[in-house]
Amino acid sequence: MKKIIVFLCIVSFAAAVPVLLLSCGSGGGGIGGGISDEDSFPGSVALYVTDSLNDYKQVRITINDIQLEHIGTGAACDVLENPVTIDITDLSSVLQLLDVKTCPAIGYNRIIIELDQQTVLTDSNNVSAECNLATYKDNHGGTNTLQCGDTCSINMSGAVNVSSNKTNKLALDFDLKDFDVINFGGPFCSLTMKVFPLNASDFDQKHEDGWNERVSGSLSEPDTVEKSFILTAESGSFTVTYTDVTAPGIDDLLSRAAADPLKVKVESSSINLNTRTIAATALYVEVEGTVSGLNTVDRTFTLTYQADKQMLVAYQTDGVEGNLLSDSVVELKLNGYDGEMYVATEVEVK
Repeated sequence: MKKIIVFLCIVSFAAAVPVLLLSCGSGGGGIGGGISDEDSFPGSVALYVTDSLNDYKQVRITINDIQLEHIGTGAACDVLENPVTIDITDLSSVLQLLDVKTCPAIGYNRIIIELDQQTVLTDSNNVSAECNLATYKDNHGGTNTLQCGDTCSINMSGAVNVSSNKTNKLALDFDLKDFDVINFGGPFCSLTMKVFPLNASDFDQKHEDGWNERVSGSLSEPDTVEKSFILTAESGSFTVTYTDVTAPGIDDLLSRAAADPLKVKVESSSINLNTRTIAATALYVEVEGTVSGLNTVDRTFTLTYQADKQMLVAYQTDGVEGNLLSDSVVELKLNGYDGEMYVATEVEVK
């Protein structure tokens, strides 16, 4: 397996501090910390994720909560409170913004991550299996037993300074190339993950390496003349322009997403959290439903979704994850419309 890194970036301002969680693919060192004397100003937390994976076509994990703490003072801040289920393999070369939270501008020295114990993996032969988290490896290679019930908690050292009037970045490295899967497909499949903090320079390096940022949400106020719309996400609302997106039928696809409504994923070289604007470089619409009329020769089918709505879909074989059949429940990633059919770049069988 290859590596995924989850970055938690803390952006500090005089009155507020956005904090970001990200997931990417390279290593680094720790981050300085301690108690700050600038604790009169709050901060915010934002969330991104990323990966590049060969052994498995899907790796689904659910992150329930991420909390920063300072053991000496008892100060704490939840930077992720609503559970998020992520297919890590969708995050290659992308930093996905999940949320923005406000935190006291102090130093923290512990990072606590709560995940569902159960994960779902799909291998290159489209075989899926459930695996339970059992242990995790730290930065020094030591193996630690997870505290698990239905969920598992990772409690690790990680010094994170939230200071006023500057941007602070924390990176959590979920290193998939050092994940161990035992008894895949068997009754007692277990997964050992490696996770540890990285330094802030790794986040900047991702942008230098050409990695995009991504945010998902609902679409409103589409303007096909100005090529813009409003995206409402967990992290707030953004004005999105898409003049650089040239996919065929993108206006029709976005109009459908606004009317139904459907989730939209927006990619950009950078998300401006100050002005709340995004210049999109790619757009995708996600929809879940049931397959009928599957034609494996022409690679088309009808999708029924939201109980009584339908669309004709064209797909590519190499974009299918899982065993696609009529009556399959699937999640699609759409990026265009050819005047008759919506074009799916990915078909994920549930």
